[in-house]
Amino acid sequence: MIQRIQSFLLVLALVGFILLFLFPTATFEAKMNSNVTSSSLTLLPGENNINPETGEAFMAQNSVILMIMAFVLGIGTLVGIFLYKNRIRQMRFVSMLGFINLVYIGIAFLASIPDAEKALMPMGEVSTTYSVGTFVPIVTLVLIIIAQRAIRSDEIKVRAADRIR
Repeated sequence: MIQRIQSFLLVLALVGFILLFLFPTATFEAKMNSNVTSSSLTLLPGENNINPETGEAFMAQNSVILMIMAFVLGIGTLVGIFLYKNRIRQMRFVSMLGFINLVYIGIAFLASIPDAEKALMPMGEVSTTYSVGTFVPIVTLVLIIIAQRAIRSDEIKVRAADRIR
Protein backbone atom coordinates (compact mmCIF):
# COMPACT_ATOMS: atom_id res chain seq x y z
CA MET A 1 0.00 0.00 0.00
CA ILE A 2 2.51 2.68 1.09
CA GLN A 3 5.05 1.57 -1.52
CA ARG A 4 2.82 2.97 -4.26
CA ILE A 5 3.72 6.55 -5.15
CA GLN A 6 0.10 7.72 -4.98
CA SER A 7 -0.20 6.56 -1.38
CA PHE A 8 2.91 8.55 -0.50
CA LEU A 9 1.53 11.62 -2.26
CA LEU A 10 -1.78 11.28 -0.43
CA VAL A 11 0.09 11.01 2.90
CA LEU A 12 1.90 14.26 2.04
CA ALA A 13 -1.46 15.88 1.23
CA LEU A 14 -2.81 14.65 4.59
CA VAL A 15 0.15 16.31 6.34
CA GLY A 16 -0.70 19.49 4.42
CA PHE A 17 -4.30 19.41 5.64
CA ILE A 18 -3.04 18.98 9.21
CA LEU A 19 -0.80 22.03 8.72
CA LEU A 20 -3.88 24.08 7.82
CA PHE A 21 -5.00 23.80 11.44
CA LEU A 22 -1.61 24.89 12.79
CA PHE A 23 -0.91 28.02 10.72
CA PRO A 24 -3.07 31.07 10.00
CA THR A 25 -4.29 31.73 6.49
CA ALA A 26 -3.62 35.45 6.67
CA THR A 27 -2.67 38.09 9.21
CA PHE A 28 -4.26 41.53 9.12
CA GLU A 29 -2.91 44.71 10.66
CA ALA A 30 -5.16 47.71 11.08
CA LYS A 31 -3.32 51.01 11.57
CA MET A 32 -5.26 53.89 13.06
CA ASN A 33 -3.18 56.91 14.05
CA SER A 34 -0.35 55.39 16.11
CA ASN A 35 -2.22 52.26 17.22
CA VAL A 36 -1.65 49.00 15.38
CA THR A 37 -4.03 46.11 15.91
CA SER A 38 -3.56 42.71 14.33
CA SER A 39 -5.81 39.76 13.73
CA SER A 40 -5.37 36.39 12.07
CA LEU A 41 -7.67 34.29 9.92
CA THR A 42 -7.27 30.81 11.40
CA LEU A 43 -9.23 27.59 11.21
CA LEU A 44 -9.27 27.03 14.95
CA PRO A 45 -10.78 29.67 17.24
CA GLY A 46 -8.14 31.61 19.14
CA GLU A 47 -8.04 34.46 21.57
CA ASN A 48 -10.00 37.50 20.53
CA ASN A 49 -7.93 40.52 19.71
CA ILE A 50 -8.92 43.69 21.49
CA ASN A 51 -9.09 47.10 19.85
CA PRO A 52 -7.01 49.34 22.14
CA GLU A 53 -9.23 52.39 21.56
CA THR A 54 -12.67 50.89 22.13
CA GLY A 55 -11.80 47.77 24.13
CA GLU A 56 -14.05 45.69 21.86
CA ALA A 57 -13.16 42.27 20.53
CA PHE A 58 -12.99 42.34 16.75
CA MET A 59 -11.78 38.88 15.72
CA ALA A 60 -14.91 37.40 14.18
CA GLN A 61 -13.28 36.06 11.02
CA ASN A 62 -12.65 32.45 12.04
CA SER A 63 -14.36 30.55 9.28
CA VAL A 64 -16.31 27.51 10.37
CA ILE A 65 -16.88 26.50 6.73
CA LEU A 66 -13.14 26.39 6.03
CA MET A 67 -12.54 24.41 9.20
CA ILE A 68 -15.18 21.81 8.28
CA MET A 69 -13.90 21.56 4.70
CA ALA A 70 -10.28 21.11 5.86
CA PHE A 71 -11.40 18.39 8.28
CA VAL A 72 -13.41 16.62 5.55
CA LEU A 73 -10.46 16.87 3.15
CA GLY A 74 -8.09 15.41 5.75
CA ILE A 75 -10.39 12.49 6.58
CA GLY A 76 -11.13 11.99 2.88
CA THR A 77 -7.45 11.83 2.05
CA LEU A 78 -6.94 9.23 4.76
CA VAL A 79 -9.85 7.19 3.37
CA GLY A 80 -8.44 7.59 -0.16
CA ILE A 81 -5.16 6.02 0.94
CA PHE A 82 -6.95 2.87 2.08
CA LEU A 83 -8.95 2.45 -1.14
CA TYR A 84 -5.84 1.03 -2.83
CA LYS A 85 -7.50 -2.34 -3.56
CA ASN A 86 -10.07 -0.76 -5.89
CA ARG A 87 -8.15 1.63 -8.16
CA ILE A 88 -11.22 2.86 -10.06
CA ARG A 89 -12.99 3.84 -6.83
CA GLN A 90 -9.78 5.36 -5.48
CA MET A 91 -9.33 7.39 -8.67
CA ARG A 92 -12.89 8.76 -8.49
CA PHE A 93 -12.60 9.49 -4.78
CA VAL A 94 -9.31 11.33 -5.20
CA SER A 95 -10.80 13.33 -8.08
CA MET A 96 -13.66 14.34 -5.80
CA LEU A 97 -11.13 15.39 -3.13
CA GLY A 98 -9.38 17.55 -5.72
CA PHE A 99 -12.65 19.28 -6.55
CA ILE A 100 -13.44 19.90 -2.87
CA ASN A 101 -9.91 21.26 -2.40
CA LEU A 102 -10.47 23.62 -5.32
CA VAL A 103 -13.70 24.84 -3.69
CA TYR A 104 -11.78 25.31 -0.41
CA ILE A 105 -9.22 27.49 -2.18
CA GLY A 106 -12.00 29.52 -3.78
CA ILE A 107 -13.79 30.10 -0.49
CA ALA A 108 -10.55 31.05 1.25
CA PHE A 109 -9.47 33.56 -1.39
CA LEU A 110 -12.80 34.89 -2.63
CA ALA A 111 -14.84 35.00 0.55
CA SER A 112 -12.95 34.72 3.81
CA ILE A 113 -9.94 36.96 3.25
CA PRO A 114 -11.86 39.92 1.73
CA ASP A 115 -14.55 39.64 4.45
CA ALA A 116 -11.90 39.74 7.17
CA GLU A 117 -10.32 42.80 5.58
CA LYS A 118 -13.70 44.56 5.39
CA ALA A 119 -14.38 43.82 9.07
CA LEU A 120 -11.20 45.68 10.03
CA MET A 121 -11.66 48.63 7.63
CA PRO A 122 -13.40 50.88 10.21
CA MET A 123 -10.30 50.64 12.38
CA GLY A 124 -8.05 52.21 9.76
CA GLU A 125 -5.77 51.19 6.94
CA VAL A 126 -5.56 47.40 6.67
CA SER A 127 -2.52 45.51 5.42
CA THR A 128 -2.71 41.78 4.70
CA THR A 129 0.16 39.32 5.08
CA TYR A 130 -0.41 35.85 3.65
CA SER A 131 0.90 32.95 5.68
CA VAL A 132 1.65 29.25 5.25
CA GLY A 133 -2.05 28.43 5.49
CA THR A 134 -2.62 30.29 2.23
CA PHE A 135 -0.22 28.25 0.13
CA VAL A 136 -0.70 24.79 1.66
CA PRO A 137 -4.10 24.17 -0.08
CA ILE A 138 -2.49 24.92 -3.44
CA VAL A 139 0.33 22.44 -2.74
CA THR A 140 -2.14 19.79 -1.57
CA LEU A 141 -4.20 20.30 -4.74
CA VAL A 142 -1.10 19.65 -6.84
CA LEU A 143 -0.29 16.54 -4.76
CA ILE A 144 -3.84 15.23 -5.19
CA ILE A 145 -3.75 15.78 -8.96
CA ILE A 146 -0.41 13.97 -9.26
CA ALA A 147 -1.73 11.10 -7.09
CA GLN A 148 -4.83 10.82 -9.28
CA ARG A 149 -2.67 10.62 -12.40
CA ALA A 150 -0.49 7.93 -10.76
CA ILE A 151 -3.60 5.89 -9.91
CA ARG A 152 -4.78 6.20 -13.53
CA SER A 153 -1.34 5.11 -14.75
CA ASP A 154 -1.46 2.01 -12.51
CA GLU A 155 -4.92 1.13 -13.81
CA ILE A 156 -3.73 1.41 -17.41
CA LYS A 157 -0.76 -0.87 -16.64
CA VAL A 158 -3.00 -3.48 -14.99
CA ARG A 159 -5.44 -3.46 -17.91
CA ALA A 160 -2.55 -3.87 -20.36
CA ALA A 161 -1.18 -6.81 -18.37
CA ASP A 162 -4.63 -8.44 -18.29
CA ARG A 163 -4.91 -8.08 -22.06
CA ILE A 164 -1.61 -9.88 -22.58
CA ARG A 165 -2.74 -12.86 -20.48
